[in-house]
Amino acid sequence: MATVFQQYLDAVQTNQQRMLAAQADCWRSWCQLSPPTAGAPGLIGQLDAPMMSSASVLQASADAQHDLLLVLERWFGEQQKTWLRHSPLLSAAPCALPLDLGFSGYLIASRASRQIQHFASTRFSYATLSAVRGAQHAYRKCRNNPVAASVFYPRPAV
Repeated sequence: MATVFQQYLDAVQTNQQRMLAAQADCWRSWCQLSPPTAGAPGLIGQLDAPMMSSASVLQASADAQHDLLLVLERWFGEQQKTWLRHSPLLSAAPCALPLDLGFSGYLIASRASRQIQHFASTRFSYATLSAVRGAQHAYRKCRNNPVAASVFYPRPAV
């Protein structure tokens, strides 16, 4: 039990440091944005670093959830091992089988949901970055070819 509690404290400390570093990087990159000048490519070209650092903040939050779920799974695993060690003594108890099935079911469902959550959160954190890159591509395309219709320069209705 003491090792699980220490793992919990270590996970909280590590994730707090990761989150503070991601937030500081995000703050720094957003503060470094400058208004576009006449000859500059514009604000849209400067958004890569702030969007990437914003994705890092989302990822740090998802990693914290992932790490804490992992610690919780370890705690339940230890509880199940303790239960199995003492179960020969309690095998006649009417709650033995349901409790053992409950531990096993929780561990299986928790592992699956943790893996799904981790996959979804990594994809979601980069969705904003992909959207900005798509907008940059469309902006450059329409800027290089002003005749082409786009969100930035719609064609007049005929």
